[in-house]
Amino acid sequence: MIRSVYLSFALIILAVYSAEAQFWFLGQNAKERYEGMPFKPHSSVSFGAGSSNYMGDLVPAAGLFSVGAQTMRWNVGLQYTRHLSKYFSGNIQVSYVRIAGDDNYFSSKGAFEGNYVRNLHFRNDLKELSVSAIYEPMGNAENLSKRPLLSPYLYLGVAGFAHNPVARKDPSLAGFSESPSLQSWQDLQTEDIEGAMYSLVNISIPFGFGFRYKLGAQVDLGFDFGYRVSLSDFLDDVSDNRSKVLVSPSIYFNRSGEPFAANTLVNRIPLSTTTTAPLYSTGPDQYFTTQIRLIFHIKNKIDCPPLPN
Repeated sequence: MIRSVYLSFALIILAVYSAEAQFWFLGQNAKERYEGMPFKPHSSVSFGAGSSNYMGDLVPAAGLFSVGAQTMRWNVGLQYTRHLSKYFSGNIQVSYVRIAGDDNYFSSKGAFEGNYVRNLHFRNDLKELSVSAIYEPMGNAENLSKRPLLSPYLYLGVAGFAHNPVARKDPSLAGFSESPSLQSWQDLQTEDIEGAMYSLVNISIPFGFGFRYKLGAQVDLGFDFGYRVSLSDFLDDVSDNRSKVLVSPSIYFNRSGEPFAANTLVNRIPLSTTTTAPLYSTGPDQYFTTQIRLIFHIKNKIDCPPLPN
């Protein structure tokens, strides 16, 4: 009996010693107890595409619900992320974002009658470079291969972008066509409508949330919602001050006299004679995006373990 107890005790000690010895390559001293693997920083790259929406003087926040589907456009982006610690990562992203708005998407009657009568429209392609800090509340695993199945995150950053708002000419002047796609787009900044040559390079503040879903050893599927507050009020070539500038005693600066909507070629006859002022958006222009991303994690180089003493 005593001999069996001694034998069992010896086997337990041998098993414990063997288990500890297996972790010496993780940088632990074989004589010390293993407490856990240290976090290993690694990188990932991703490509994403999705929708984009604008809010500004041609699509006030109050009217987004009415015309959000018509003003929705697209965006694509390439992203590099460095996962620095269990909870924090750094991110660099290059994006191409198209935004648009058109007064003719609103109803000719109701709260936005003045916007419809104004008859303005625009399109703008934003080329954006952003840097963001990412926080993952549930944390990353210590090792890439052990990352969780679902990883939500929040982020905040700063972005620089180049842009150039454009619009179509009056169809009766450009040569009326049944297809708006045959009408060329004209730069709006050079028209100096606002009386100020605003910059075509500016800054925005991006923030948002998303999550990654693990598909395989090195591949994730991600979803991202991002909101940008730009420091410009001219993404649409229309500023808040335009509502205070009168071209005539009763008409705000607009294209209300055109019989057709230049962008959609909607027939606007009979022309409205209302003097209702358009509803504007207060503050700088904003836009938000959604993206579906395919994410590839880059494995770290395998470090050769030190020889035991």
